[in-house]
Amino acid sequence: MDILRYGHDAYGKKLIDGLSWDLLPVAFWAGVAVIVIHLVYRALSRRASGKGGK
Repeated sequence: MDILRYGHDAYGKKLIDGLSWDLLPVAFWAGVAVIVIHLVYRALSRRASGKGGK
């Protein structure tokens, strides 16, 4: 799996076209993991501090 995609211009010079689409699921699941970990941390910190309500 290549992270970057490469192409060539009219003169044969190598150019970076962009990021590989293979990384899209990795970025998605990393974002989901951050949200879930944040929600668990908030729930545990509220329970430990005694604030059960809002």
